[in-house]
Amino acid sequence: MAKTTPPDAKITKDSGKAAALDKALAAKKAKDGDGKKKIFDPRRDPNSYTQDELADMIKGGEVTPTFTDQNLTKFVLGEITWAELTGLTMQDAYAFAEIAFNLFEQGKYDQAQTVVEGLVISNPYDGYFHSLLGSIYGRKGMHEEAQEEYSIALELNPKDLASYVNRAEILLQHGEIEGALEDLKKAVELDPKGEEPFGIRARALAQATVSVLEEAMRDQGMDVGKLKAQGEKMVQKERAGAKPAPKPAHKAAPKKK
Repeated sequence: MAKTTPPDAKITKDSGKAAALDKALAAKKAKDGDGKKKIFDPRRDPNSYTQDELADMIKGGEVTPTFTDQNLTKFVLGEITWAELTGLTMQDAYAFAEIAFNLFEQGKYDQAQTVVEGLVISNPYDGYFHSLLGSIYGRKGMHEEAQEEYSIALELNPKDLASYVNRAEILLQHGEIEGALEDLKKAVELDPKGEEPFGIRARALAQATVSVLEEAMRDQGMDVGKLKAQGEKMVQKERAGAKPAPKPAHKAAPKKK
């Protein structure tokens, strides 16, 4: 399954492995005068924090003044995210995502899963986190969960090329050819010139799938060439547009008795 890479605008691809990033984050904290380890961890269930931990988070600046009874109610009602409640910045969130991506590349799927599941809890409306989690689930063979995460990612970002291709691969593995081809078609439409890696992969998968289908049809004694010609005629007819119904013939008025 193809990997979901971090968005260029938010994370630099050449930022190094997880250890290097951890070191950089620690250096940044030291520079900012914050040598203490943060209590907040996106891998934890938000409801697992104790009152003392929340108090320490407020004192340490990890929780902004927006952590009020009113905002807590909004969080419970789903009107704001955990990240908005606690003041977790998107920069911090994508730093965690970079660590998870590096763990994924190293084959440490369980650790990567723990981090990204926390990010999804903290920022449920960020499509990239769902897409990344889908890739992790897919690599672990959790296909149903992966497909669900890709679907959520596409709901949040219908132009997510990677999620279309990765979901198509899962559908192909389960014999859902029609759905897979539909996803690959959308991926090709998003990258009409075939300049993106996922766009290239979408074309390759679509071509391979069609080849397998054609071979299966030949095995059944079908004339593939004839079927292709018939299909092309149907497409041309549809493009030409449906013709209006013929004008009804004029009928003479009935004679008066």
